[in-house]
Amino acid sequence: MQTLPLTGPGHQSTHQEHPAASPECVQNLLQSITEEPEQLERLRRRHLTSILELDAPLVRQLLRLAARYEAGELTDTYPLRCRILCNLFLDRSQCIGRLAFNAAWLRLGGSLLQFDQIVEQILSRRYAPDEIVELCNNYSDLAVLRTGDPETFRDMLPRFRVPVINAGNGHEEHPAHALADLYLLAKWRPQLLQEDPPESERLAIGIVGDPSRTRTLRSFLRLLALFPRAVDRVVLLQRWDPGFADGQREELEQAGLRIQTVRELHPKATEMEAVRELIPNQDLLYAHLLQPIQVSRMKIVEADTLLRPHAMILNPEIQIEEVANRFNDSPHNGYFAQARGSVYVRMALYAAIMG
Repeated sequence: MQTLPLTGPGHQSTHQEHPAASPECVQNLLQSITEEPEQLERLRRRHLTSILELDAPLVRQLLRLAARYEAGELTDTYPLRCRILCNLFLDRSQCIGRLAFNAAWLRLGGSLLQFDQIVEQILSRRYAPDEIVELCNNYSDLAVLRTGDPETFRDMLPRFRVPVINAGNGHEEHPAHALADLYLLAKWRPQLLQEDPPESERLAIGIVGDPSRTRTLRSFLRLLALFPRAVDRVVLLQRWDPGFADGQREELEQAGLRIQTVRELHPKATEMEAVRELIPNQDLLYAHLLQPIQVSRMKIVEADTLLRPHAMILNPEIQIEEVANRFNDSPHNGYFAQARGSVYVRMALYAAIMG
């Protein structure tokens, strides 16, 4: 009888990815940020509900701590031993973000309190936010809260006696997701976090999505506004009107972001003509949702061929196999690396908040 050799898991990715996925990028980021532990103390026992609660020095230290975890410098530390995490995804979401929150907590030695069925039973009988919050207050040390609308989140937050991390409050924000986005960009170009990055390192960013209604975009843009000189410009690649919520664009521009739209850059061109000219000039194509067939009204395959060789695609949700196969094995693919890094960013958040 012929025997087969024993095999083990591979250590190399079977997919082609953007160069930012390289392990060397983690060390480059670590070396670029001076340690300031007092900054992380500011988060101790605090909520994280909005990017507006952060500033550039604190964000730098969170990303540095995330890089230490990813580099394996803190593998023998378990600061959350005997601590319990409560996940409250009240919008009944099954998104993979919940897995990242759970994995990060478990890697730090903590335990999970999974009571989705209990919450479902409570909500099916009555609206009882007080009862749900008290379960978290009494049985856990930190809560990750996601709601289908901003009002429910704002109503529940003052009732918590344990720290809360916002995992999405309707259309408003998702700060943990935005930090994972920036973490990948900072590994790619660590100079972006400097006070005055070299012009050659600054990003031209094309946005595919609606910043007025998409929480990941809203938080991402607010986070970029903490490092406005890292961005050459942000271009909204669709002719949506208004494209921004009331006061949203003004807030970002007052912080120093340079924002433009297809309508402003190419008022007389068709949307297809404008996007075909703009895409080759983008370093980052940030897509809330890559439609199964098109970016804007352009065929998605054409958009891929127009990108610069070094450009990155970040944060798409793709539903068609042909399109997924093209992007999942592409030198532009940054979203696998973002998903991996999101665990380390959440570990940094947990460690800072729990002290």
